[in-house]
Amino acid sequence: MKKLKPRIRFKKLGIKKKVLLGCIVLAAILFFSSLISVYEFTRMNRYVSGVIADNIRSINAARKLMSVSEQYNVSLMNDLVLESDASRPEDISVFQGEELVASFENLSHSFVTPAEQAAADSVMYAYSAYMQVVAEAGQMWEQDYAARQHWYFNRLQPVYLKFRGYMTQLTSICQDALVKNSQDIREGTYRSLMPGVVSVLVGLIMVLLFNYYLNYFVINPLLKVTAGIKGYRYHGRRYDVKLDSDDELEELNEAVGDIVEQNQSYKRELER
Repeated sequence: MKKLKPRIRFKKLGIKKKVLLGCIVLAAILFFSSLISVYEFTRMNRYVSGVIADNIRSINAARKLMSVSEQYNVSLMNDLVLESDASRPEDISVFQGEELVASFENLSHSFVTPAEQAAADSVMYAYSAYMQVVAEAGQMWEQDYAARQHWYFNRLQPVYLKFRGYMTQLTSICQDALVKNSQDIREGTYRSLMPGVVSVLVGLIMVLLFNYYLNYFVINPLLKVTAGIKGYRYHGRRYDVKLDSDDELEELNEAVGDIVEQNQSYKRELER
């Protein structure tokens, strides 16, 4: 003889448990979707703050380099070319440009992206070449006005223009990075809004499903029982309501059927 496998009996879910389970599922979905929305918003906020701060710092550093170098070069031109009878400065170190040198210290820490760092390296090389030529200014002061003018426009100015071109390129790269990051931030903002939109849509879908769930398992069975009772009471119809549920509503339906059957038996006995 074959041994019959024992049937596994699952605990019945009552109406209260069914409703509670639906509420728990709905609350869990909304809770986790809210957590995702908050996480995306926080992450996007940190990213935007960091990126904008880096871009502004890079642009400010590039503009400062451009401004200081321009002022320094104009100062050299005033001393060496425009003032033909100017006296020789006592301290030749003024030609080294302390403010300019200070502006180029820790230059690599002012830029973040690889493109900016590569452009900053080019600026540093051009700066070194420019300062090597500037170091000749002390000797050129011993020359006459024509020699100083020739040295400035034919020796120093071409090196400075190349140096200035690298700084202009660095400024353009920093500005382009800001524009690109702004576009990325705009797209990222749309992406960060998607979890919130999805959570709202999921919430609406869950509300509709929960409404269907209540109608199917609770309201419709009660309406069937009510219709069966009215049919028996007002039209004398036989109470034959069948429910597919396996909970308290099924027990209520069976109890109502028993009461109706007893009532019919009682009426038949009175009619005899």
